[in-house]
Amino acid sequence: MNQATATTVTETTEVAAVATPKSPSKKSLALAIFQAKMVERTQGLFASNKEFRAAVLTGIQTDLGVSTASAATMYNAAKKDAEAAGTVTLGRDPKAVKVAGTGKRGRPAGSHNKAKEVVPEAPAADAVATVETPVAADVAA
Repeated sequence: MNQATATTVTETTEVAAVATPKSPSKKSLALAIFQAKMVERTQGLFASNKEFRAAVLTGIQTDLGVSTASAATMYNAAKKDAEAAGTVTLGRDPKAVKVAGTGKRGRPAGSHNKAKEVVPEAPAADAVATVETPVAADVAA
């Protein structure tokens, strides 16, 4: 090969970039599920925050096919965004009110030392009263 015969030809080929729509991420799908359940929550379909969270987690798990831990992470991210926007306050439900105690521990005084009523045992109906009959020899003496 000669230097004279060797020429470099640069061809510019334009490749048409085909724009394929990007599939939505699981996080964005989880956010959509969360927002759909928020609408149901405002309608009063959930009695507590615990029921709401359980419904959102099962919805994310079944629709997206993710693990429980992954669904919980997606829920927490959506919850954080919702609370930052100021639209809702989610969290633990208030604890049930306990009955106020007396401050004393254990049983009340005297409750375990009561005398039990003694019920006399009735003779059994099957038992026949055995009466000794005097023997003729004992009577003669």
